[in-house]
Amino acid sequence: MHALILIAGLAINAPQPAAKQPQHQAATAEAPMLASKESALTRDSRGRPTIEAEINGKGPFRMVVDTAAQTSLLTPALVDELGLPAIGEMGVGGVAGQQQAALYGVDHFKTALFDRTAVGMIALPNATVTDARGIVGMEVFTQDRVVFDNAAKRLSIEPSGIPKTGFVSVAGHLNDSGLLEVPVDIDGVTFNALIDTGASVSVASGGALKALGWTETDSRLAPAGEIRGATDHGTAVLEGTVNRIRLGPVNFQNVPLIFVADEAPDARGGQTPELILGSDLLNNLDAFALDFPKAELQVRIPK
Repeated sequence: MHALILIAGLAINAPQPAAKQPQHQAATAEAPMLASKESALTRDSRGRPTIEAEINGKGPFRMVVDTAAQTSLLTPALVDELGLPAIGEMGVGGVAGQQQAALYGVDHFKTALFDRTAVGMIALPNATVTDARGIVGMEVFTQDRVVFDNAAKRLSIEPSGIPKTGFVSVAGHLNDSGLLEVPVDIDGVTFNALIDTGASVSVASGGALKALGWTETDSRLAPAGEIRGATDHGTAVLEGTVNRIRLGPVNFQNVPLIFVADEAPDARGGQTPELILGSDLLNNLDAFALDFPKAELQVRIPK
């Protein structure tokens, strides 16, 4: 069976950039957006949401919008194409492991949703993870509500606030990395789930496997090859089907899940989330929004 590949949630440890180029710093949040902005929403070959971006006035380049990435990344090929200066290193970690990656200075990073100058962007260690040219991380949206309208094929940012008509709130929390986790019920057991549009498939931890009362030799499980995230590391996984996953007002029935039995520690020294809720499920929602200041997932229910 061929290996499964996903962009995992990234955990970033940031040493100081090289002193010879202090004008570029790792991207940080800016002031809250005062008005809504929107972009066309497309998909990469594995179903992950993408938008177009300009880097230093060149492009547009298609980039994955990854709600489980703390910071933005570029493929090594695009780094070379743009001739970006190296300014240091950062640690990149995910479901399959962690490693150091080169950090590059970018003078101008622009999309229909934001316009940033003098930022640091990481070279994506595993460039085969997507056919897009990079990843847009959540550091650019920390003060916003980010709306993925799958029905209209639009991605927008809005001021944080009360859910719009038709949306139902699911209260969650921001983890140590500032990323949104919400409670999800799997066959009567509640787990913390990381909302991860950058993952092409949903992945459960070994702890989740045990909490469901399954073992690695359970007849309901089968080997499912290997997953690789943003790093070069891979890890063997199992696949099994659960009866129901409940996310707030939404129920998914007979859901195939990938299980990682032996997780590598993330870059902060902890363990991976109990559940990574990926685009295989999120793409089935009519629309959903991540309201970072309120730590809420807001799900639109079709009329």
